[in-house]
Amino acid sequence: MVLKSIVGGENCYRNKAYCVDNRELFPRIPDESVDLILTDPPYKDYQSNRPVVNPRQKKIERTDFDLPFFIEQSFRVLRNGAHFYCFCDHQTFSEIKAEIERLFTYKNCLVWVKNNHGSGDLKGNWAPQYEFIIFGAKGKGRHLNPPRPSNVLEFPKVPNEKFSHGTVKPAPLLRRIIEASTKPDELVLDPYAGVMSTAAACIETGRAYLMIEKDENFFQMGEKRLGELMNPLRRQINLFKTSS
Repeated sequence: MVLKSIVGGENCYRNKAYCVDNRELFPRIPDESVDLILTDPPYKDYQSNRPVVNPRQKKIERTDFDLPFFIEQSFRVLRNGAHFYCFCDHQTFSEIKAEIERLFTYKNCLVWVKNNHGSGDLKGNWAPQYEFIIFGAKGKGRHLNPPRPSNVLEFPKVPNEKFSHGTVKPAPLLRRIIEASTKPDELVLDPYAGVMSTAAACIETGRAYLMIEKDENFFQMGEKRLGELMNPLRRQINLFKTSS
């Protein structure tokens, strides 16, 4: 039922979030209607083993990531020249990059440096402190907004317990990417939206968003987060109207 509301034109889904598998919704998004895709897909099975006092976070399932479908649909809905960003790690970089290059122009690999080390083999391996972000474009690609950004981005990791989610990305990092690749009021799509960090960054930068998240718990946390973010903005608008 919720899907019916998206059929009918580009403007009907601006600043909307849908709790549905993106494989249902993606094909309904009109061709060349999105200005940026920025997402952190479930590119591998993951469950944080860090929490001791806090409860374990819900496991991220690699089976929820249909890579060929995701790339094909992303290419279809993006406008010509629009940018595409996809998080990954050193183990999945080659697979995802190869799939992206079937359709997109590969531009660069951004490196997100965190303020902590990941878990894993604590005694037999180097501690991971970064993630990759594959940067591509549909066609040649539009120009980045100045000033020219570095491809090394240092932002603190979001604590797992803050949103009961193990892979939340910091909104300041997402804002940096959004501001480099879009203009105000353009539409940003995140088909693996989690707790809506990308939408939060869109609100803070004056961009429109379209979020898709299949997990109901994450979706509800994201909706609550966006509501809390929007309330102060609504109060400011009302104060402005009153004073006018």
